[in-house]
Formats: sequence, C-alpha cells, structure tokens
Amino acid sequence: MTPGRGNMNGQRRIGCTLLALFILGSADAMGQERAETQAFPRQTIKIIVPFAPGGAPDIVARVLAQRASEDFKRQVVVENRTGAGGNIAMEAGAHAAPDGYTILMCTFGCATNIFLYDKLTWDPVKDLAPLMMAGIVPNVLVVNTTVPAKSVKEFIALARKRPGLLTMASSGVGSASHLAGEMFKKMAGISVVHVPYRGSTAALPDIIGGQVDSMIVSIPDALGFIKSGVLRALGTSGTQRASSLSDVPTIAESGLPHYAVSAWSALFVPSGTPQTIVMRLNSAFNKALDNPETRKRLADLSVEPVGGPPSRAGDYLKAQMADWGKLIREQGIRAN
Repeated sequence: MTPGRGNMNGQRRIGCTLLALFILGSADAMGQERAETQAFPRQTIKIIVPFAPGGAPDIVARVLAQRASEDFKRQVVVENRTGAGGNIAMEAGAHAAPDGYTILMCTFGCATNIFLYDKLTWDPVKDLAPLMMAGIVPNVLVVNTTVPAKSVKEFIALARKRPGLLTMASSGVGSASHLAGEMFKKMAGISVVHVPYRGSTAALPDIIGGQVDSMIVSIPDALGFIKSGVLRALGTSGTQRASSLSDVPTIAESGLPHYAVSAWSALFVPSGTPQTIVMRLNSAFNKALDNPETRKRLADLSVEPVGGPPSRAGDYLKAQMADWGKLIREQGIRAN
C-alpha cells in the first residue's frame, strides 16, 4: 500500500466517523425536539394583550385562552400591558423566550408602530413569527345625536359645507381609530379636526356629551351606546354589514365605495420558536376558534373569526404594513 493511499483511507474513515456522529447528533436533537413538543405545554401559557381589559382584543384573547386551556390541560392566561401605543406589550412579546409559553396578541399597532415611532426596540417582521389570525373587527362611524347628519353622505356633505368646523375623536395619535379617520377624510376629500384621546373609553363619553362630533371606533367599544340611543351610527367599515348592526349600512355602500378599514387581532410568538410548537399552538387555537360557543360570543361583538395556518397571519400583517405605511408617510403622522 502506498503512503498516499493509506492517508486517503484514513481520511475517509475520519470523514465517515464525523458524518455518523453528525447524523446521530441530528437524530438525537430531532428526538429531543419531538419529545419536547409531545410534552408541550409543561407550564402556564401567557397571552400578552396591549390594551386594558374589556376591549375587543382582550375579549378575543380571553375567549381563546379559556378554550385552549381545556385542550392543553394547562392554564392559558391573559396579561394586559398598556402604554406607549402598545409598544410596551409588543416589545415584551417580541423579546420573550422563543419557547411557546409567551404569545402576543398583535393588533393594529403591530403593523403601524414601526412607521409612527423612532428607534423602536422591536421589529414586527424580524422579531415575531405568525401563529394564527384570530379575528376581524369592523369599525363604525358614530356621531353625537345633535349632529344634523343621518347618513354617511349627509356627514360628508356637512363637512364640506363646514370645512374645519366638525371634529373627530380618536384613541390617540397613530391609533387604529385615528388612521381609520384619516383614511376616511382623505377618501371623502373633507377637512375635519382630529381630537386625540387616551383610548376610546375616554373619547366616547365626550361624543355623547357633545364636546366632540364624531369618531370611527371598533363596534364592540360603541355597541352599547348605539343600542341605548345615545350615539348615532352612520356606517360600518367592513366589506359587508355587521351582524350586530345589520340595519346600519356600510360606509362603502353609503358614499365611499372603496372604504374598508377594520380592526383585527392575530396571535404571534417570538421568532425562533420551534415550528413543531408553533403548529401545536396553531392547532389548539384553531380548535378553540371553531368552538360553537366561541363563535357565537364573537359574533355578538361583530368579531369575524378567521383562523387558518400561521402564514395567513403573516401575510395579513405584511399587507397591513404596506397599506398603512403609505398613508402614514403621505400624511406625515408621527406618534413620538
């Protein structure tokens, strides 16, 4: 045997040994991941919601948490973290351990805050992985009952007749209600003064009291006031009439044909969460969403359940970022 051939054989043996060790190590890692997934969850799962209790995202999260707890045989709890336009909650969700035990209830701010704030410490695409699209929530244009407009067309006509004199409240600069209002004003070609509040719970009483004329707000937040007659609903913002306000036409059918702006809720986990755990969570939350009692509870609030694979939530987030990023840049809106 020549020295060169011996060296080659020795190198082959070393290479085969290393390959075998790599294969064994990979198989062992895969086996450990499978075992961890099968045992998941071993502890309480937390859903972080960037709003106070009582709003649509909070209600959706709590309904899903209750049903998923039954599936997991482990408690799923909701943790409300408010402040900084949702950034406190979103940062916490984005930077949590990627182990499936912390879930973020993403809402409008997940798509818009990156355009509204300077120096964010989290990125909705890089730091978050989609889990499941939960629900779509139509908005409603409401006015004080003394406003002389009984329809969207009449409101637009009134605003054109009184440019800069009508007022429109929002839940704060850059909030879903603010951007929905800016889109409405842009498409209608009207000038209405924006009056920002710290949340819809602060704004709605002032509309009822006549300090502000109008607001575009999520249906669950305003439904009770509309039903009691202290607010007048002019139009809803979905592509079809809301089940809880079936007698109220959509804004699209009332003068702005292409207007469709809804609030939404989706579940995301930190990037790097094992795909097997993502799919286990996705399966459980889809099952929770398909429960008849869950669907009825959400329908009563005009929340349209969506569900589906994780990719649906990811695609929706990117589409929302494209749409609202354009408007925010055009209008020069900043929330710092």
